[in-house]
Amino acid sequence: MKKYIFLFLTIVFFWGCDDFLDVNTSLDSDEQTTPNYMLPAVLGNMAYAHYAHGETTAYITQYVSTEYGTSAVKDRWDYRGVLRVNAWRRHYFDVAGNANKMIIFAENEGSNNYVGVGKIMMAFSFLTATDLFGDMPVLDAFSGNYNPRYNAQDTVYMEVARWINEGLAALDQASAQNRSMSSTEDHIFGGNLSNWRAFAYAMRARMLLHTANFQGGYQAVLDAVDQARPNWSEPFYAFPDQAANDWERNLWGPSRPNPQWDFADIRNMLSNSVNTDFFMNAMNLSGDHDPRLYELTTPGKNGNYLSIPASAGIGALSMDDFAVLYDGYWTRDNSPLIFITDEELYFIEAEAAFYLPNKERAFQAYLNGIQRNFSRLGIGEAYDNYRNSPAVAQSAAELQISDIMMQKYIALYLQPEIWVDMRRYKYSTNAYPGLEYPVNALPLYNGQWIQRMPYDPQTEYIYNPNEINRLGARDDDWVVRPLWWTVNSTLSN
Repeated sequence: MKKYIFLFLTIVFFWGCDDFLDVNTSLDSDEQTTPNYMLPAVLGNMAYAHYAHGETTAYITQYVSTEYGTSAVKDRWDYRGVLRVNAWRRHYFDVAGNANKMIIFAENEGSNNYVGVGKIMMAFSFLTATDLFGDMPVLDAFSGNYNPRYNAQDTVYMEVARWINEGLAALDQASAQNRSMSSTEDHIFGGNLSNWRAFAYAMRARMLLHTANFQGGYQAVLDAVDQARPNWSEPFYAFPDQAANDWERNLWGPSRPNPQWDFADIRNMLSNSVNTDFFMNAMNLSGDHDPRLYELTTPGKNGNYLSIPASAGIGALSMDDFAVLYDGYWTRDNSPLIFITDEELYFIEAEAAFYLPNKERAFQAYLNGIQRNFSRLGIGEAYDNYRNSPAVAQSAAELQISDIMMQKYIALYLQPEIWVDMRRYKYSTNAYPGLEYPVNALPLYNGQWIQRMPYDPQTEYIYNPNEINRLGARDDDWVVRPLWWTVNSTLSN
């Protein structure tokens, strides 16, 4: 496994103004560098953002719940007293902000390789951010406008599609005369532009799947999957086995790193969290504990694997009777952060083929996704027994959408894309059998599920109040108002 240090370089000129959408001109020095110095910042900060999205959504998607069930945000979805929403700032400041500058510098010097990678990362950051927040500034972003208009989410999606296309075109125009790109700069693919093309196509497949049900786009999803396959390699951000500093450790790990430069404490809470009934039921689809359970978690002191309803708290139970959530595949200090996994690409294919319908292709992709997950976790030898258990559909004719979505749920443990899936399906028990509304969600929501994150209070509600008021984003029920692709979704019970 490649070992890269997690480098969070946020270029200093982005910190010169309170409004993160404004691009200022320094009066003291020129804001100039070369794109090779910026790419590590873009990739490192995107890895951090990926963790932060997952840490936020893992409680919503009921992988985990807090020990006491009283957390305002994680158990009750109560954001009324929140002071910071770091995912918003991390997108505009650290990822898209740096990517935008890198693109400009790369275009100025004619380095199409850096232009292409920059636009692909710009697309990825905006896609993941809008899927958290919905409407957001995109046409006015980085224009110097202090009060940028929030664009509708379908407009953001159009811009993401444009950046993907332009990124691919720039990579096609890259040449040996471009500035060199190696593993020193590119901590994901080591400068392999074919891998970057594949990642762009996989991102396109993910994005198209979000709207395929109401836009008739399932064939386009499969076309993008087919384009990604030939040069596919996971966009894999690695951490060293022996880390000397917090920024060299995966933030899901047991050391609970808290890099000193971070402006918002998003240390993981896994030491005070337990698995939910919904997750544990998924781990018992075969009638016995799924062997993957022992690779995703580690046994508690009493060797039990108890669980609780989401947000219920453990009550009089002991934490010693629950699995320890650290030291699993995804929760070590040196665990990787992967933007799109092999398994996700298989399950994207399976879902699109299922609805096309091409049940044979859907069934094979479904099996491939399960088998790849067993292989990833180092228990490939256990796949055959599981394959023949009640947990797995035995034929294409037998395959149901719940089979696909539940296996994707298991395979993408703690990954933020699962929240997109649940909202697309409107938290349907047809897709997610046994999913129950959290017992401690705020009563004011009247049983409505959470749909979005609020905007960052320390920037948007202060510096762009007219747009916040226009959207109604101050309302207490803002977070349960569905996003564009949920409003239009035809996927439900």
